[in-house]
Amino acid sequence: MTDYEVRRTKPDEYRAAGEAMASALMFPPATDEQWAERGPGWDQTTSFSAWQGDFCVGHASYFTFDTVVPGGARLGTAGVTRVGVRTTARRHGLASRLLRALVDQSIADGLALASLRASEATIYHRFGFGVAGEYVSAKLVPQRARPVRGAATGGTFRMLRPAEVLDVVGPLYDRVGMRRPGMVTRPPALLERYFEGAVKATKSEYVVVHTNAEGADDGYVHYSTNWADDPNGGSHGAGEVIELVGVDDATELALWQFVLDVDLVTEWKSEERPIDDLIQHAIRDRRAYTVTEVADEQWLRLVDADRALGARTYNPVTGEVVVEIADPWVPGNNGRWRIAAEGARRDDAATPDLSVPIEVISAAYLGGHPWWQLAGVGDVTVHDPAAVALADALLAS
Repeated sequence: MTDYEVRRTKPDEYRAAGEAMASALMFPPATDEQWAERGPGWDQTTSFSAWQGDFCVGHASYFTFDTVVPGGARLGTAGVTRVGVRTTARRHGLASRLLRALVDQSIADGLALASLRASEATIYHRFGFGVAGEYVSAKLVPQRARPVRGAATGGTFRMLRPAEVLDVVGPLYDRVGMRRPGMVTRPPALLERYFEGAVKATKSEYVVVHTNAEGADDGYVHYSTNWADDPNGGSHGAGEVIELVGVDDATELALWQFVLDVDLVTEWKSEERPIDDLIQHAIRDRRAYTVTEVADEQWLRLVDADRALGARTYNPVTGEVVVEIADPWVPGNNGRWRIAAEGARRDDAATPDLSVPIEVISAAYLGGHPWWQLAGVGDVTVHDPAAVALADALLAS
């Protein structure tokens, strides 16, 4: 049997680890030019790799950032990324060993959560991750959508020059873009990656900032435009809303109004919007907004259940529910918690109303995955049937 070693990756091994990860995900190795751009981002991660002698066969790492939880608290999070095992080393448990190493290290680093965006949707449940949030992809026809109701008035818009994008958007996102549970802060490497097109100005990609009537920047939209071919010949203006965030609903709707008024664009698409995006209810013709996809967005794992459950708020309803958690990787997460409007507290002597594995409480934690669905497919052991509705009422976000 082949012996594999899993350990922290040394800085001079990052490129070999990157090649292993690229191979696993069917990408070519980075060129020298590409590595010169990507390499510095590896210094911002906690990296583990799997080795067969001096040959890297697998890798997993995490960025450290904060996740907003219901009530507005921000919890330290291991943002799992660059996970892959070479084809020749699969079926040896290396993915489990790598993810286990990340979870153990995140606990040692004092983090409460781990999260990821999965390229494969069938493998992460067994590592304790559950789908805690979904996104919507949609199309909007501006001619039928205008005007937008509820938009803030009296503000102004300005387009950022490429050289000022990161300096303006970074602090603005951190100040106004964190109002939804599940939003995450951005390390420099991720911020640079998301706005690369607008900064390098190699595409028709722009960032426009909204300034309110009092003169304060309170939102922005990051978008691109291009000419697209029509099925019957000719072409039309097409746009993509890459990101749109505002300090409140009215500001976001003002940004949507700006987007829908862009000349020449006859169709907009957006690939990652909230499932309850208000724009779909604010337009003149509801059918001008078409959902093209609903998919899993955030996979979450509680690595410190006590801190996580204690940090979020719960809805003001009468009653409490006792939830029992089982976690094969983290002994400290095994226990029972009383959850009520006033908060969550550990009580291992309590009789459980609901018993769940760690991936299920992780899926329900942000309040976007209903307990009745989790119970309906058998993911929850229900000791008290009334507790399912009560858990939904308490945790919904």
